[in-house]
Amino acid sequence: MESIKQFFKSFMTWVGRMSASQVMMLLGIAAGTVVGLIFVVGWLSTVNYTRLYSNLSEAEAGEVVAYLQDSKIAYELTDGGRTVLVPSDQVYQARISLASEGLPRGGNMGYSIFDQNNLGMTDFLQNLNFRRALEGELTRTITQLNEVKAARVHIVIPKDRLFREDQKQATASVVLKLSGKGSLSKSQINGITHLVASSVEGLSPDNITILDYDGNLLSSGQESDPLAGLSSSQLEVRKNVEAYLEDKANSMLASVLGPGTSVVRVTADLNFQQIEKTSETFDPNAPSIRSEERVKTSNSSSDKPVEAAESTAEDASETVITNYELNKTMEHIINAVGSVDRLSVAVMVDGTYSQVENENGAIELIYQPRSQEELDRLAAIVKNAVGFDQQRNDQIEMVNIAFDRQNLEEDRQALDSMYLREFYWNIARKIGYVLVVVLLLIYFRKKSKKLFAAVSQLVPSGRPQRPRAEMATAIEDEPVEAIVAEKRQPTLVDKMQQTAKGQPEEIAKVIKTMMVE
Repeated sequence: MESIKQFFKSFMTWVGRMSASQVMMLLGIAAGTVVGLIFVVGWLSTVNYTRLYSNLSEAEAGEVVAYLQDSKIAYELTDGGRTVLVPSDQVYQARISLASEGLPRGGNMGYSIFDQNNLGMTDFLQNLNFRRALEGELTRTITQLNEVKAARVHIVIPKDRLFREDQKQATASVVLKLSGKGSLSKSQINGITHLVASSVEGLSPDNITILDYDGNLLSSGQESDPLAGLSSSQLEVRKNVEAYLEDKANSMLASVLGPGTSVVRVTADLNFQQIEKTSETFDPNAPSIRSEERVKTSNSSSDKPVEAAESTAEDASETVITNYELNKTMEHIINAVGSVDRLSVAVMVDGTYSQVENENGAIELIYQPRSQEELDRLAAIVKNAVGFDQQRNDQIEMVNIAFDRQNLEEDRQALDSMYLREFYWNIARKIGYVLVVVLLLIYFRKKSKKLFAAVSQLVPSGRPQRPRAEMATAIEDEPVEAIVAEKRQPTLVDKMQQTAKGQPEEIAKVIKTMMVE
């Protein structure tokens, strides 16, 4: 206890000898050390939480939280109790444990509902469970989309009727909760529609309605109209063809003239008619034998008189029936969809500029148009790039015109000035940082010398203390140079003392005069 009091007394004495700047520096070091320790301890004790489940109902969240409490797993609730967070190093273990317990339960159970004991269940409950399982499986599949945060699927399967005209069609509705400000494209909506239609027997895409959580209708009957879908795809194909041809022509002109000196626009008339025809062609000039039939007949007679010589006569005939057939050619032709019927190309080309010094001595750019021969060569380049065909009545129009570059020059100058200003500002800021660091180092170097000198006086040297008499003797025995105090500038008092020692009579006269006065 005495040592603590002695240390505290020595510390206060040491602090009292310090200047105000040294005290402030000591307090700053102490405060920085305390803050650093608090930050390190807080960082080491911080637990990172990761989402375990989200979009839970109150009942599901209650079951999950109860299980986590029984398992002594830390958790946090966010999003109004709909999202459960657990430490990141325990999230997978917690999910596996909850899955083994069948949690979380709810409308997204899926076909696992049939894993339970269904003894004594009626056909109505079986059909109801099947519909619930189908809705849950579809919900799980739809929520796998990145843009979908939550989903609900409702399916209506009508009962079978005896007559076909009394049979009603199955219907379905899908409610989607999109993440953030995301939106679904038409192809994604069509994909969800066909997914649900393909998963339910007898369900047509026309009978599926898709909404978002704000009640906005995402699907409509026009989406399933083949003509409307075909028109949308035709427009997309046409835009892609025109953009492709424009990019080819622009890249070639930019390589020849330089960037920003030409503009190409292409209008493509595409043929989207799908024609399927079958034709038979007969060639009357080249008949061919289909079949031939030959019939031969012969008649023979013999007369033998008693007295005459033997004689024989024979008659033969041949009948030929030939069937001819004309040559026939059959063709089954299906025209390609999206073929190019006609192209219209418009090209604008900038001229050349020469630098001329005006009367004021400033440099000006004078526009010079291109020659017709050069324009013809450029037109030939564009024709080859876009696949120009004269037989299709393709058209091309090339115009040499001066581009308005005033705004471009102003923007360029503004950007250059901004760049230079930012460049110089960055250099000045870096120089300022270096100067501040150098000044701080110089300041702390001076203060640290005084601080270390004061600490060295406070901290004992570790040698046994000797009596003062011995210390005085030791000091007398030591050389004079070791104990000479630091030289300081002579003050007025010192000068008066030296004068009194050297000239005491003068000092006595001065004192006597002051007393008389």
